[in-house]
Amino acid sequence: MASGNNKKKPRTAFKFLFRMKRKLMVLFGIVVACLIVLVGRLAYIEVKSGGQYEKIVMSNQEYSSTTIPFRRGDIVDRKGTVLATSTDVYNVILDCSVLTSRASYEEPTLEALQACFNEGELLVSFADIEAYITEHPTSQYYKIGNRLDASEIKSFEEMQDEDSNIKGIWFEKEYKREYPYGSLASSIIGYSGTGNVGYGGIEGSYNDTLNGTDGRQYGYENSDSNYEVTRKEPIDGETVVSTIDVNLQSICEEKIREFYDELSNGATTGGGAEHIAALMMDPNTGEVLAMADYPSYDYTLSATQNLECFYTAEEIAAMDEKEKSKAVEELQQNYCITYTFEPGSTAKPFTVACGLETGTLRGDEVYYCDGSEEIADYVIHCVNTSGHGEETIADALANSCNDALMQMSYSIGPENFAKYQQLFNFGLRTNIDLPGESRTDSLIYTEDELTTLNLATNAFGQNFNVTMIQLASAYCSLVNGGDYYLPHVAEKLQDEDGNTVKTIEPTLLKETVSTETADTIRGYLKGVVDYGTATTAKVDGYSMGGKTGTAQKYEEDENGNVTSTRAEGKYLVSFIGNVPADDPEVVIYVVVDEPNVEDQAHSSYAQSVAREILSEALPYMSIYPDEDETGANEDLDIVGNADQTGEGE
Repeated sequence: MASGNNKKKPRTAFKFLFRMKRKLMVLFGIVVACLIVLVGRLAYIEVKSGGQYEKIVMSNQEYSSTTIPFRRGDIVDRKGTVLATSTDVYNVILDCSVLTSRASYEEPTLEALQACFNEGELLVSFADIEAYITEHPTSQYYKIGNRLDASEIKSFEEMQDEDSNIKGIWFEKEYKREYPYGSLASSIIGYSGTGNVGYGGIEGSYNDTLNGTDGRQYGYENSDSNYEVTRKEPIDGETVVSTIDVNLQSICEEKIREFYDELSNGATTGGGAEHIAALMMDPNTGEVLAMADYPSYDYTLSATQNLECFYTAEEIAAMDEKEKSKAVEELQQNYCITYTFEPGSTAKPFTVACGLETGTLRGDEVYYCDGSEEIADYVIHCVNTSGHGEETIADALANSCNDALMQMSYSIGPENFAKYQQLFNFGLRTNIDLPGESRTDSLIYTEDELTTLNLATNAFGQNFNVTMIQLASAYCSLVNGGDYYLPHVAEKLQDEDGNTVKTIEPTLLKETVSTETADTIRGYLKGVVDYGTATTAKVDGYSMGGKTGTAQKYEEDENGNVTSTRAEGKYLVSFIGNVPADDPEVVIYVVVDEPNVEDQAHSSYAQSVAREILSEALPYMSIYPDEDETGANEDLDIVGNADQTGEGE
């Protein structure tokens, strides 16, 4: 019996151990399964709601976020002279939470503020600051000073370094746009307003390029009470290197202002002219070297101050708000690209080029000018109402003979004329990289609209409109061999270290005329300056080509709208030229809109301004005399002779 019982015990113990092991395995499996579920749940929460919980945790910690502003890029001239830049300025910020964190901070900090700043330099009084601290002891951001220079905050920073109890004041960095040359080239540069938004000129057209991206600094106190900082640096804007030469721009602005002032002297009302403008270009690249107009807007002054520069107190008082706004808007416009006008006889070289290029003119024609042409019951007079007599094409341009040009138009015909109007880009925008350019397509006749009368008047520059940049760009193609370049004011873009990011190469858009035609036209234009209507523009010692223009303006109604009636005695006179005559390095275009004189119809006013500009500009540009000096212009004053051209040129 005993031995039988002993044999059963091992089997029973084995079963017990097996059951226990199985239970442990099940328990272990359950624990592992729970862990897997828990890990899965945590992973799900992290993916699905991790950001939300992170924000909750961060909100319970001391956290700060500061914007680090980018620096707007500079605008410089072609030689690196700074025309627009951004300088450091600082806002004074009061952090009450820091200032009130210890009793020993408030008194020395307020004393330092009073010692370093006058109340006039701050946005609020010292009494208001103390009251704010009392009412908002936990506030972290209260602006008490706005856009102060580094020199204005230096003394306070020095006191902060010396006294560890001066706390709760910090300086928020910003940038202030400055124009070192004041109003110089203001219509080209434009200006940058609040929020780094560019208006007008390069500031407007290259706004995105000049602007960068703000950086940011994040800081928070972690669970170990350590303050951790993450900083993302700002990306500064790029610098725009313009094609403008600040010295040429200065010369142009100085000469047109002198002319304006000279014609203003002795005038009973108004200034020297409605507008005076000068444009200089490199004909071989399309680069604008200078672009000046007067009256112009000075962005360093207020709108009221600008009006006071060109209007009397009585005139301003008589304006309502709408009239004042219109006057300011007109001052802000860039005359060289915005205003449209009839080109007058400066259009004649294009008519001749069209005829030569299409073969409708051979070049050896002789026309007879009797002083007028009768077309469709209209008598259209030449500049010389008595007639020039026999005229070659060269003579017709030199003497600015309307009669001969009208006769040429009969041979050229509407189809050819309309085609070359478009080829020279008349009626279309040039797409210069400046905002506000006008288009004149509605002021150009189509082929179907070119009746014999319209064609005849268009041939000598009447009854269609251009802008200065349109005519100058087309003229460049006439004298450079036929290449029409996109006019532009930006040469390249640079990063903050001065490295070139992008070079803006000259863009050849099309060929307007052949090299042979261009050579012939340059010869004709040289004759205009040597012995024709443009002798006043001649700079001694230099070969020059050019063409004069005199356009009678239309009347305007009481709302400023142009009527179909010619204005008695009101003219826009102009001169466009190139130096040297055979291989031009510079083209200049000067427009005088309604010179304030009794007899306006003389292009010599524009020629005089051009001559004065070129006399200083050519030596500066290292363009050397290529002719014997004759002294022919020694006795001509800036106003010039009034007998160079006559009415209706």
